[in-house]
Amino acid sequence: MRTDRQWMNVRLRDGYLIDEFEVGIEEFVDFAQRHPKLMDGTKIRCPCNDHKCQNRSFQEPDTVRFHLAKNGFVKDYYVWYKHGETVVQQTSNQNVQRSVELDVGIEYAQPNNVCQTMLMDVIGSSFNLDVIEDIPNPTAQELYEMLKASIQEVWPGNPYGYSKLSAMARLLNLKAKHHFSERCFDDICQFLSELLPENNVMTDSFYSTRKLMQGLGLPVENIHCCINGCMIYWGKDSELISCKFCNHPRYKRHHGSNRQKTNVPHKKMYYFPLTPCLQRLYASKATANDMRWHKEHNTEEGVMRHCSESPARKHFDQIHPSFATES
Repeated sequence: MRTDRQWMNVRLRDGYLIDEFEVGIEEFVDFAQRHPKLMDGTKIRCPCNDHKCQNRSFQEPDTVRFHLAKNGFVKDYYVWYKHGETVVQQTSNQNVQRSVELDVGIEYAQPNNVCQTMLMDVIGSSFNLDVIEDIPNPTAQELYEMLKASIQEVWPGNPYGYSKLSAMARLLNLKAKHHFSERCFDDICQFLSELLPENNVMTDSFYSTRKLMQGLGLPVENIHCCINGCMIYWGKDSELISCKFCNHPRYKRHHGSNRQKTNVPHKKMYYFPLTPCLQRLYASKATANDMRWHKEHNTEEGVMRHCSESPARKHFDQIHPSFATES
């Protein structure tokens, strides 16, 4: 979180709009109006927390002011990228943060830049796109494909500058939010492909989308479970074919002569390993500061803002110095 925008989290005090929040609203509106290419005439995107807005609708500035005073900002919108601001960068010699405004003449709009920045965080600074192996290994090939998708516009000259990768990411977000089936996802992709100009590169199916996004490297494990919730078939129990508590079969029965080639479990769960998720949060410039905040934030005598300031945590750090150094 940007330390200079913590005011966005505190809108009211004793039922009244606080002065700092009101000044912040004016700062935001002034900033948004300095980027006419991201406006709809005189209207700007409304980032209020009402479900009808949330950066999806354009409103007159006075209406945006009213909405923000009434509803507050949408959650975690500390970098105003929908209104022309880049991701937060930190200077090398000062512990301060600054934001850099977009060049309004840039060929690609902000959605593409955000995806490209996130992708470079995943790859790391040592990756050089100009030095490509003659026969890249499968992992490198996935990264090349994702880099290509992050700079390739869905169709040339699209007004919001969506790249192929950012469009895919948005569709996957909508699928998770509204519980699309894979068939529904495929139909939407097909309809968008027909709707857009002929030279578009919109994804054509959920399969191709998932295949490309796998290059992000966040693994998921499919673990079978007992249908009654007694146990999971994992570790030393991974080879069992029935529950060791209720004895219920692990797999569904095959019916008829046309037997399935693979066994289908009665119930399964998805596990996202914690270590790769933490590594990604520390690797990304957009989230690394937040991950270290508990160690680096300014403290005030007599005030505890985080459990890291408690006497018990300080005592733990003293007796386990190697753990304490890992901020």
